[in-house]
Order: sequence, then structure tokens, then C-alpha cells
Amino acid sequence: MEIKNLLIDYEQNFTKPRLNSRLHPWQITGFTDGEGGFNCSISYIGSGITGYSVKLEYKVTQKEHSQGILHEIKNYFKCGSVVIDNRETNTIKYRVGSLDDIFKIIIPHFINYPLKTSKYLNFKDFKEIAMIMEKKEHLKMEGINKIKTILLKMNTNRSFEDKFYHCNSYLNLSLNNVGEFYTGHVLDPYWVQSFLDGESTFYNYFSEKEDKIILDSSLELGQNSHDISVLIALKTFFNGGYLKPKYDYGNILECKNSRSVNRYILRDTDKIIEFLTKYPLLTRKYLDYMDWKKIVELKKLKAHKTTEGIALIKEIRSKMNSNRE
Repeated sequence: MEIKNLLIDYEQNFTKPRLNSRLHPWQITGFTDGEGGFNCSISYIGSGITGYSVKLEYKVTQKEHSQGILHEIKNYFKCGSVVIDNRETNTIKYRVGSLDDIFKIIIPHFINYPLKTSKYLNFKDFKEIAMIMEKKEHLKMEGINKIKTILLKMNTNRSFEDKFYHCNSYLNLSLNNVGEFYTGHVLDPYWVQSFLDGESTFYNYFSEKEDKIILDSSLELGQNSHDISVLIALKTFFNGGYLKPKYDYGNILECKNSRSVNRYILRDTDKIIEFLTKYPLLTRKYLDYMDWKKIVELKKLKAHKTTEGIALIKEIRSKMNSNRE
């Protein structure tokens, strides 16, 4: 294979949904675990029986250039809308605010296809508030006070301990006979596909030192340390890779004292390519993966040992990830 044959133009329009496609239910959950949220706002408006207004919102966000997947999620649920989330960050969101749709469509989905990260706890509180509202209890002060109590421990108010212990328990964090951590919970590949779409980064480390060329490629994914079990579940799923930093992952004190963001790193490029060929990414991150893959192929051709190959690798790297137009 010649180097020039690797220069393929991977133009795709990720601002629109794919034609004749339907998302797998686990893809919905994976995108939500990575880029979604369950929110409740309560505000005093000075009218009505209590004077308070309560609103629920389920959402999934993407950059404007990848909003096509949001339209596919909307097509899947057959409710909600795709709207601007933040003009300054160029983000778009799929949102559902109708209590009827939340109660009849959104909540049943996440009961049948539960979240894997600590966001599950936010969904659980979200569901409890929806049930209060479904029973019209929020029209009385007793119901308003119930909701306020729930909000005191939801989302950013939730404790590190609650998140840590939930993930460890739900994903069945365990030690094998050689002292390595693994999870007994088996991840669905469609969940992995969409979670990688939201949370992963494709790295190509390149260094030139004293005429020695170092080129290493990896798939990396970060999570807050309280969700360390999610990274271990991915390591178990791929049967390879490693976590940074290293410590006793079952010890909450060591976990709290580690870096706030822990990372899972997989350098088995053949395993990565095999998985993403079968389960291709659905956002613009696909383009970063394809450029990453080109660099992996160039290394196999030993192109990194030639002047032409080095120049090509540098050019590809310069347009990946946050540098992509």
C-alpha cells in the first residue's frame, strides 16, 4: 500500500440524521451517560396555589457540527425538540420537557436500559419528582417541599460517596485471583460505541529526539474519579488497557485523593479498529478516528521513518480533534 493511497477524504455531514437509520436503545443510554442530563428547576412565580413553578428536562447535548445524532434521538423517542443550548459554545441540545412524554416515554426507556454511570442516581431522583408531579402533589406546599428536599442531593449537590458506592455496586467491582480489579457487569457494545462517541479522544503521540522517532497511538477516556468503576468496566470489556493513576480502586479514600479525573488508556490499535469498524462512531468524532487510523496505518508502513511520511503524519495530526475546522 502506498502512502498516497491513504489520503482519503472523509467528508460527512454530521449536522443531519442518517437516512433510513434507527438507533439501538443502548446507544440512547450511552449518549446520555456521556452527554446527557436530568434536570429539575423550581422557581417562585407568585401565582397559583403555592406560588411555585416546577419544570423537568431531559437533555442530550452536542456541538453544532454533530447535531445530527440529536435529531436521530428525537426520531427514536418521537417527542421533544432539538434547540440551541449555548450560543457561546456552539452547543445544541435535544430536550424533552413535557411531563406526559417524560412519564410515558423517557422514564420507561431508562428503566429498561439503565444508565451505567452515577447519572443513574440523578435519573432516579428525576423519576421520583416526575411521580410527584404526575400525582399533582406539586400543586401543594407539601409536594413542593418534597421536591426541594430531593434537589438538595441531586446533580452537583450529590455526594462523592453516593456516586462512588453506586457505581462500584451496580457494576460489580471485584478483584481477581491476581489482585486486578474488574467488573462483573457486562457492557453492551452499543452502549460502549455511543459512550466512546461522547467521552473518548484519539491520541497520536509523536516525538522527534536525536533522530529517533517515537509514534504511539491510543484511545483514551476520562471520568471523574467517583465513576472509576466505569473505566474499569471498559477495561474489562476490551480485555486490555490500563488506568491512570494507579491506586487501590476499591478504596474510597485513595480514590478521593487521586486526580479528579482518572483515565482509561487502550493502545491495542488492532482491537480498537476491529471494534469501531463493527460499531462506527456517529458524530464528527468519526473523522478524528479515521485520521487516527490513517496514522496507525502509516506507522505499519514504516512511513514515520521517511521524510515524506513524517510530514504527512504532522499534517494529519494538525487537523485532528480541537484543531479540526
